[in-house]
Amino acid sequence: MARTRWAEAPHAVRRAVEVALGAEVIEAVSQAGGFSSGSADRLLLADGRRVFAKAADRSRNVGTYELHRREAAVVPDLPVSVSAPRLVGTIEQDGWVVVALEDIDGRQPGADDTTLVLDALGTLPRIETLSQLPRLSVELKPDAASWDRLTASGAVRDLGPWIGAHSSRLRDVSTQLPRVAEGEHLVHLDCRADNLLVDERSRVWLVDWPWASVGAPWLDSVTYLLDVLVRTPDADVESHLEHPSLRAVPAEAVDAVLAGLAGSWIEKIQEAAPEDMPTLRDFQRREADAALLWLRRRWA
Repeated sequence: MARTRWAEAPHAVRRAVEVALGAEVIEAVSQAGGFSSGSADRLLLADGRRVFAKAADRSRNVGTYELHRREAAVVPDLPVSVSAPRLVGTIEQDGWVVVALEDIDGRQPGADDTTLVLDALGTLPRIETLSQLPRLSVELKPDAASWDRLTASGAVRDLGPWIGAHSSRLRDVSTQLPRVAEGEHLVHLDCRADNLLVDERSRVWLVDWPWASVGAPWLDSVTYLLDVLVRTPDADVESHLEHPSLRAVPAEAVDAVLAGLAGSWIEKIQEAAPEDMPTLRDFQRREADAALLWLRRRWA
C-alpha cells in the first residue's frame, strides 16, 4: 500500500501548514510503515527546523483522520516527564487533517533493546489530576468478551485443536481483563517497535498517542513483549517478566491480557479489512498468533 506523499496533499492544505509553522517546507521525506495510505513525512523547513507531519484525507482515510484528531487532542496534555514528541501545530482544512510534531532523530528498538524499552515504559507517570483520557478498563471491556462471542457464533470450532481444547480457559481468563487493567498510570496502549524510537543517547521516545488511557502501569510492558514475540518468535519473552516493572504482576493478569487481546484480534480478522487500512487484518493475525504462542508456552 502506497502512502500519500506530502506533494500530493492539496496545495491549499500544504500552504496552511506552512503558515501555521511559520516557515516554508523545502524538503519532505516520506516514511514507510503503518496501516494507512495517509501521509507521514519528515519535513525540513526553510528556517532549519524539522518536524514530523501526518496527514489524512477524510474521504479516503476516515479512521486515520479521526485517530490523528484524537492524537492532536491527547499530546498537549501529556505530562512533561513523558518522552513524547510535542505538538507543533494542527490544521483541519478542506476535509484534511495535518498533525505536526517534533521530529525525533532515532531508530526503532531491536532485540538488544528490550530491557532499555522496559526501563522507559516503567517511568510512565501516575495521573494525579482529573484526566480526560479514557479508563483502560472501559476500553478493554469489549475485548474481555471476545471468546464468548466467538464460541456463541461457532467460529471457535474452526480455530484449531489447541484453541478447542482450551476455549473454556480462554473465556474465563479473558473476563478478568478489565479488572487487571485497572490503575492510575498513563498507558500508551500501542507499544510496538514501530511506535518507539531510540535516540543517540539511548533515550526511548514513544510516538503515536491516539490510544492513550489511564490504567495498569505494567500493561504497556506486556504488550511490548508481545511485539517482541511477533518479530522474533523464538525470543525468550518470559524471562523479561522478571524486569522490576513486571516482577510483581500476577501470572493470571498476564494471561488475561494475552487471552483477551488474542480473542479480540481473532474476532476482528473474521471481517474484511477497512478499505483505507488493507494491511490491518494481517497485522492482527500476526499479533493473535503471537499471543496464543505465548499462552501455549505458559500453559504447557
